[in-house]
Amino acid sequence: MKRLSILIPYRAREAHLKTFVPTLRNYFTRDKLDREIPYRALIIEQSSEMPFNRGALLNIGFKLGCDDTDYVCFHDVDFLPIWADYRWSDVPACIVWYGAEKRPITLVRSKSMAHKNMEIFFGAVVLMPNSTFAQVNGYANSYWGWGYEDSDLLNRLLASGIQIGRRRGTFKRLDHDHRGFQPDGSMSPAGLTNQQLFLSRWSMGADNAKQEDGLKTVSYEILNRRSIGDMPGARPALWEKVTVRLLMQPSREQQEATRNTTPKSHVPL
Repeated sequence: MKRLSILIPYRAREAHLKTFVPTLRNYFTRDKLDREIPYRALIIEQSSEMPFNRGALLNIGFKLGCDDTDYVCFHDVDFLPIWADYRWSDVPACIVWYGAEKRPITLVRSKSMAHKNMEIFFGAVVLMPNSTFAQVNGYANSYWGWGYEDSDLLNRLLASGIQIGRRRGTFKRLDHDHRGFQPDGSMSPAGLTNQQLFLSRWSMGADNAKQEDGLKTVSYEILNRRSIGDMPGARPALWEKVTVRLLMQPSREQQEATRNTTPKSHVPL
């Protein structure tokens, strides 16, 4: 049976993480489709010096866990499976459908919602063969703060002629303030800056998209790595949490756009 590596990019979401870990462990113990999958899980935590970089964290997680697995699941910490299918997929596949269509922009003082077109959405929980991810050089490392690393990866796959799959999984969403938007529903400075970067890269086609930026160029140092013990009642599986410091730098525009959104510290699990 194919072996799965679940990668969870993380920073400063302690309450979500404490819900996510036991939920996923119980899910892979009891779900009829997925309880036999040999899996491991790696939480990749970014230290607090620079804006969050989801793509770089997932590249790092892949490097740390790809040798003894066959396929990967890129899994956001704020999506909990209710009914989903994590089994092997020959093609990259987003397995979230119900639960990701919309979410509140802020938890207070706003009724604005961020909406997703689920026909093209390619984020939150994505399966991919290891060989396919390596073929397209993974995620770009240059999207800091919020957004567009998933769109960039999708374009890399399509530019390589790789078919995209979809599975209509149902997930419970853990809401939080959305850093891609302002309370009035307009895009945040971080979102606009990454949107401009994405459009500038891909407006001239795949040949000009700087796809050398990715898995091969991610630079980091490991600050801490430890195992998370087995949970009573759940089937044994290797769970680890690794804290990393990124050795790359955002652009001046990205630093300015994310100036007030970078946490000052992180809280360990």
